[in-house]
Amino acid sequence: MKDKFLEYLEDNYAIKTQSNYIRSIKFLEGHGVNIDNRDSFREWTRKQKAKTMKNRTINMYLKAYNCYLDFLGEPRIKPQRSSDSIRRDRATIEDYNALIAACTGYTGPRDRLMVEILFKSGLRYREMISLAISEVSREKIIVQAGKNQKYREVPTFPSVYESYEKYMPFRTEILNNRNSQALFINKYGEPMTPDGGRNAIYSIAERAKISFSPHRARRFYARYLYDMGTQPELIQKLMGHEKLDTTLLYVQPDTVDAFSALRSNMKKLDFTANRKSSTGNPDCKLRPERDLNPRHRLDRPV
Repeated sequence: MKDKFLEYLEDNYAIKTQSNYIRSIKFLEGHGVNIDNRDSFREWTRKQKAKTMKNRTINMYLKAYNCYLDFLGEPRIKPQRSSDSIRRDRATIEDYNALIAACTGYTGPRDRLMVEILFKSGLRYREMISLAISEVSREKIIVQAGKNQKYREVPTFPSVYESYEKYMPFRTEILNNRNSQALFINKYGEPMTPDGGRNAIYSIAERAKISFSPHRARRFYARYLYDMGTQPELIQKLMGHEKLDTTLLYVQPDTVDAFSALRSNMKKLDFTANRKSSTGNPDCKLRPERDLNPRHRLDRPV
């Protein structure tokens, strides 16, 4: 892979994103794609679709390849249209309630704090799992291991700190006089690894019988603040977004919002063939009985 492209990634993307893009590009090259020829990628796409590879998977590789096209200064390739009928990328308050109810058993206090922080701070998963004890207080959560190692602070919800206080005795018991700066530890008293924490969250979701990923909670947080009247510029700061356009993508209505709005007003919006309005007022016609076009005679019947 070209050294200049690697330098381009280092200058423009976070370490995790660099790793993902490099892995995807190497995968494409290993499967016969000439990355300097966009037609070669298109041919690979056609073959994968014939093998029933999902559009979401193709788009994952396309995202990395479009980054390479950006590096070359060439136009991007449009992503494949998703085949999902109605898909919500945000979690819901019902998801939150189900997850909280599933935080039971020996590790319940730790699991509940993880869910609370994800839903009520907007932290990325890696930011949450990397938190240190000293970075959480009653007033704020300090994020120092953020994307591109950027520093930011987010306010601590009272319920989050309440869960934090309930978790601390459990943490002290597990450590058994050992020292650790990590906020989240496993049952052996060791700092939770990213994979270990993710497995714990997926286990909670499995017990709650819902489909969930940590990033969906982050999207919920952004939209929740927006619905409560918070300005997008402030949400941008709390989320740690470099560009406001990214924040606006998090808070914009999705397909489920549109369907919900229609369903709640379906009776009012519906109409029948008897020319009556949705309110049932016979004097309110869907169209007039006489042609009102000024170019026609006013008494011309419809």
